[in-house]
Amino acid sequence: MNKKPIGQLLKELGYVTEEQIQVALEVKKISGGLLGEILVALAFVSPSEIAEAIAIQAGKPFVDISQYPPSNEALRLINKDLAIQLEVLPLDIEDGKLKLAMSNPYDINAVDIIRRRTGLDVDIYVADRDSLIKAIEVDYFILENPVEEEIEKIVKQVQEGNVGQNIPRLVELVLDKAITERATDIHISPESLAVHIFYRVDGIMRHYFSLPSTIHQSIVSRIKVLANLDIAEQRLPQDGAFSYTFFNEEYDFRVSTVPTAYGENVVIRILSKNVSLFNLRKLGYEEHTYNLIEKILSKPQGIFLVTGPTGSGKTTTLYASLRKINALQRNILTVEDPVEYKFPFIKQTQVNEKAGFTFARAIRAFLRQDPDVILVGEVRDEETAEMAIRAAITGHLVLSTLHTNDSVSSIPRLTDMGIKEYMIASGLTAVLAQRLIRKVCMFCKAEEEIGVEELAKYGFSREFLEKQLDGKEKIKINRGRGCEHCKGTGYLGRNAIAEILVVDDEIGDMIVRKEPPLSIMNKAREKGMFTLKEDGFFKVLKGLTTPEEVVRVVG
Repeated sequence: MNKKPIGQLLKELGYVTEEQIQVALEVKKISGGLLGEILVALAFVSPSEIAEAIAIQAGKPFVDISQYPPSNEALRLINKDLAIQLEVLPLDIEDGKLKLAMSNPYDINAVDIIRRRTGLDVDIYVADRDSLIKAIEVDYFILENPVEEEIEKIVKQVQEGNVGQNIPRLVELVLDKAITERATDIHISPESLAVHIFYRVDGIMRHYFSLPSTIHQSIVSRIKVLANLDIAEQRLPQDGAFSYTFFNEEYDFRVSTVPTAYGENVVIRILSKNVSLFNLRKLGYEEHTYNLIEKILSKPQGIFLVTGPTGSGKTTTLYASLRKINALQRNILTVEDPVEYKFPFIKQTQVNEKAGFTFARAIRAFLRQDPDVILVGEVRDEETAEMAIRAAITGHLVLSTLHTNDSVSSIPRLTDMGIKEYMIASGLTAVLAQRLIRKVCMFCKAEEEIGVEELAKYGFSREFLEKQLDGKEKIKINRGRGCEHCKGTGYLGRNAIAEILVVDDEIGDMIVRKEPPLSIMNKAREKGMFTLKEDGFFKVLKGLTTPEEVVRVVG
């Protein structure tokens, strides 16, 4: 059987266009190298998309290593040196078979060696090489160096009076553990009896460590030194930042301190500098939402706003949207704060308030750069809002974010910024409001039945339920029982839920007539819009999340 070339498979999957392949071939003539590597270097595809194509070519399942923490039992079957040598990662043991991740599914020799060493049959999963090699390093490091045990030793030494190098090491361990747990924030909270370390994982605060309150000030001072903050100042809030490298990957840590009754409370936001290429289809939107976004991004003009609270994935959606727009055919300029990921063929700039280079000033300059598409990191003030709307009205596609609770609330938010209703109606194309919702853990999920009556108690309207369930009295849903992979929570990873308000002529007229947001929302729903909660229900129906999680996120 002839194998399809990787380039052809990537095209069939919709990850690259013929034009992009031709550009990559041009670069290949100049620099040499493999086509796949050049496509990745040009950011036309991500390493995981290449791995997905290889998986299809080899007839094996693809695995996203970042969403698949291996079990300790599986890791202990193969030593680290052999895993590095063969470029394989044992994931799990199921029904007497070893699930094995590898970047080259055609390496029969490696599979043979693993079979002989473990005495188990092997199921091959394909992962991208970069993520696989990093995962081997990190997962074996965690296995061989349990953070909890080292922290216990350090605490004991500190209590015996050996502070010295112990506090910097303790802070390092707290940072390392946060990264390996996929945390977005670290909270160091002092109380009367102890200092508590919390991590926010998948949007939820989780308690990890309790440390003696006697070392709290030393921990805070160490973090302040790293973030260039004033150690002596303990009465006022302070903000700072520092960079940190963990297994060759650089992270930005943004630090905020606030004085409390028991000492300074510290919150650290974690930002990875190696942001992977985002794929709009993989963010978890329902098909109707995805199709609408695709249609909006193909329009020549208008403003497309992505709204939601901090940490709801707005930037991710904007970056994924940029990838859907052909940068070889449309001139794209961005102004961000900061530039989190660099795209080739896209002109990216960063705001510099001190130098007077604001979002509004950047848009003004962009309009003289023959743009087709302008991305504005955030609409923060009246001047930025007005410039963005004007750019949209004068024939440019503008993408930006706004902080509102739902899609319709963006209209009064813009009018509060001083934008006239007729400008909103003629400039605004659509508003996508979104949240991130936890997914049921794939390792410990169990099916159960739930009735319409019970679903209605979660706040889903009966009318909506009857329409979606088509006369069924009960449906099957998934719930996680809790396991080693999900740390007993029953959830692992997150997915986007969204509602999209499309501003057509009728909705535009309502905006100009200053009709209340509720009337606009009802009209949009008549036209087929689903609310955030209803979109969450579709995820419940698919077994991806639970009704409790929808209520937690949306209310």
